[in-house]
Amino acid sequence: MEEKLRSGKPDYVLDLTGESCPEPQIEIVKKLNLMKVGEVLEVVSDEEPIDVTIPMICKTHGYPCLTLKEGSLYKTRILKNK
Repeated sequence: MEEKLRSGKPDYVLDLTGESCPEPQIEIVKKLNLMKVGEVLEVVSDEEPIDVTIPMICKTHGYPCLTLKEGSLYKTRILKNK
């Protein structure tokens, strides 16, 4: 599963750069609710707490995720697995 998150191309990209809480969390949950099982969402953000809040959202919903930091951006990939 981690390989799909790390090396695969995401099905959707949600750019939340410049957005502050709680808007990113709301947008992430909305998008995940519209996605099909097996699809990957990449969330891009420059808000530092996002590297903690997104994994918490994923854990609550049972979705695996992987966060990478690229410069000042955080990129989190989420696999909708159910």
